[in-house]
Amino acid sequence: DMSEDDADNTEGWVDEMDELTEAEQLEVERSTCPVKLALLKLHKLGYKIIHSTTIILPAWRDILRKLCMSITYLPRDVATRWHLTFDMLEYALKHRMAVDKV
Repeated sequence: DMSEDDADNTEGWVDEMDELTEAEQLEVERSTCPVKLALLKLHKLGYKIIHSTTIILPAWRDILRKLCMSITYLPRDVATRWHLTFDMLEYALKHRMAVDKV
């Protein structure tokens, strides 16, 4: 016989933040804020590169050419696909010189 909480948690997911005190939750939020902001900036950059066909996209291509890098684009992350966030971050690190020039 399953309790109501168990019925909602059939896949074993646990929200670790619920297990922390309020002070610990605030510390986690404070310490992860720079990472969240960096990921948000990368997400916005990836969107702008693809959707700014007259300004940023040509500039991105020029930057990559000048750095002798192949013309590729920053992968876009999707909230429900954590591996895409990883792919976006990995790409940004490999293309850091280009990202820094945009």
